[in-house]
Amino acid sequence: MPDTLIEEPIRPTVTDDLAAPEGDPAEAPGAAPAEARPAPPGEGAPAAPQRPGRPRGAACLVLAIALAALLAGAALCVYLFFWRYVPTARQHIPGDANIVVRLETADLALFGPVRRHFLPLLDDAPETASRKARIEAATGLDFPSDLREIVVASTDATSWVALAGGRIPKGRFVAGMEKVARDEGWTGVRREGELLLIGPRAVLGQADDGTLVLGTDAEIVRAALPSSDEWRRLDLPEQGAVTFALTSAAWSGAAAAVSGVLPRAGALFRRVDHASGTLALGAEPALSMRLAPASGEAAAALAPDTQALLGSLKLALAMLPDAVDVVGAGAALEGAQALAQGELVEIRTKWPYEGLDRACAELAHRARDARNADGAAPGAAP
Repeated sequence: MPDTLIEEPIRPTVTDDLAAPEGDPAEAPGAAPAEARPAPPGEGAPAAPQRPGRPRGAACLVLAIALAALLAGAALCVYLFFWRYVPTARQHIPGDANIVVRLETADLALFGPVRRHFLPLLDDAPETASRKARIEAATGLDFPSDLREIVVASTDATSWVALAGGRIPKGRFVAGMEKVARDEGWTGVRREGELLLIGPRAVLGQADDGTLVLGTDAEIVRAALPSSDEWRRLDLPEQGAVTFALTSAAWSGAAAAVSGVLPRAGALFRRVDHASGTLALGAEPALSMRLAPASGEAAAALAPDTQALLGSLKLALAMLPDAVDVVGAGAALEGAQALAQGELVEIRTKWPYEGLDRACAELAHRARDARNADGAAPGAAP
């Protein structure tokens, strides 16, 4: 029995009419299947599905990381090979030194009073600029940008030596300065082996590592040329704009010098074995000093006596005219405190910025006068 009551043939649907129009070769007997037929002209094969690509943001991130690594590597190379400085000047402190002061030139150059009063000395005279250029050409030293540290030391408060370390060409400075002296016609300059004697009270040498050595006599300069670890014995601080150290010999000498005027100070100085400290520069300079008691002394007993002496010194300075206390020591003593810290006595105080500014102005004035006097004398050494 038929499924419907009407046995007429079913007409094709609209979809069938569009998919297979009458007379389509695809419906002809023996025609190739649709999958095997070539594509009509102008129609390409179906595009293959694209592989999922890396997001553009990730590629940019990788590029940025690679660029940052490259820049960091370049900066590290510049620092290691051109800018980094391993301190050498302190390694040439003479073995019997009893007073040592070290200056970090970068910190000094950034300190306001130094910039105001000393840096103009390098540019305010044409002869200074021309001499600086001649020295740089002869020695390879670009002063002051190549300097990193200056150490001043003394063995007996009469013989002094100044040590300069930095990016200084090795083996050139003494010969270069000899050439400058000869070209400018300096008087009283002669070569003595590895040293250059300049006038009656200046001797110049250079250590094997490039450190410059300028002393008041040949003996102390020769003593400073070899490197040593003497600075460790002195307990000289490694960091700080200004650091210093004084041995027991220095304290004994100071005690002998002041005992006639300040017997209390002389007695206390003999109870100190050695001391070291730092002066931090900036908007609020600060002094820190550590005293090591002599044998048989205790920090707990030395601290209150030190505090009492600071009070006495403050009263003594208060009676002096302001012109005498140029550096502002009276104001520094005003807030100074001495406290026992373990086996040491530590003194801490703020140093007045105005006092250091006045001191720099006075020193710069004297340096300018000395330079002008040397310039007025024909053939004079600087």
